[in-house]
Amino acid sequence: MANRKQRRTHADVQRIHTHTEIDRRLFRAERLVRCMYFEAISDSSPVAELCMSSVLSYLADDLRDLRKLTEKSRQ
Repeated sequence: MANRKQRRTHADVQRIHTHTEIDRRLFRAERLVRCMYFEAISDSSPVAELCMSSVLSYLADDLRDLRKLTEKSRQ
């Protein structure tokens, strides 16, 4: 038997894309939070204090988009 590549339907492609996007955004949020945490515990770095509100706003927007993506993928 020949090993043939399965053709994916449009719905499969959309589902895979949505899951990839969710994973990418969660990974990005985790990395950003870790970086900000280490900047915050560092005594000599004022970066965390200067950027905290912008970073939290950015994370809130990203998490809001994630919620929309997860709701869309469940339908």
